[in-house]
Amino acid sequence: MSQQTADLATAIRAARATHGWTQAELARMVGVDQSAISLWEWGGARPDFAHLVDLLLLVPALVAALAPEELKRLRDVARLERELFHGRCACGDCNCAA
Repeated sequence: MSQQTADLATAIRAARATHGWTQAELARMVGVDQSAISLWEWGGARPDFAHLVDLLLLVPALVAALAPEELKRLRDVARLERELFHGRCACGDCNCAA
């Protein structure tokens, strides 16, 4: 297991514990099986990008554990959102800081 995978696994496990979520609860929130959360937490696999985004929406601090290529892809998505929505976020009538 790479150090990046180990760091993300530890971060997911710690975030879940901090929030008091079971693996099954986090799995429901992210839209995966509990076994996927277990696999991610023990470094057997990394979440795919869509699930990483779902995790980041729940726990923004996980961004610190992303691999450089994941961070780049996340920045690319944010830049695309600004371009498509003319500098505003995609949610429209919100008060977010996008």
